[in-house]
Amino acid sequence: MTAIRSHIRSLEQFVEHNGARLVRTTLPEGVYGRVNVNLITMRRGLKPDQELRTLVHELAHWLVHRDAPPGLHCTLFEYEAEAVERLVMARLGVPYPQPDLADFGCDSPTDGLVSASVTRVNWASNRICDALGLEPEQGASEAQAPVHLDAAAGKEVVLEYEHHRVGDLFGLAQAL
Repeated sequence: MTAIRSHIRSLEQFVEHNGARLVRTTLPEGVYGRVNVNLITMRRGLKPDQELRTLVHELAHWLVHRDAPPGLHCTLFEYEAEAVERLVMARLGVPYPQPDLADFGCDSPTDGLVSASVTRVNWASNRICDALGLEPEQGASEAQAPVHLDAAAGKEVVLEYEHHRVGDLFGLAQAL
């Protein structure tokens, strides 16, 4: 339990250091946390493991969704925050209650999310893990920017092997 409290303190410092404010108060039944611009509100009296999960979840919303234009799908935001929550808890080695996902025909909470959503999830979970002092996960890949090429007919295009991830293309071509 001491490690969980230490993680909570680390995230509280991260919130404060990055210009947000965290308060604990009474919230409506079934609501553990919420975000409004730079204010993260959490239910008072949560058990430490639930408090950590809620803080990670709300912090994911704050990092990724606080500047989202109105009218976007809140369901997607919840999937993203839940996925960040699961990724961070897994990295911390904190047990996470697992619903029976077989009933929904999927293996993980991120099945079917668009690649932009997965990129935001990875970015937010990496930021939170960094705030917790966790080293980058071995073999984790960073989101890659697309390469845009403009070339005139008959002109040669030269790509720097590593800079443009050409090796990934060669590996894919060999696999096919």
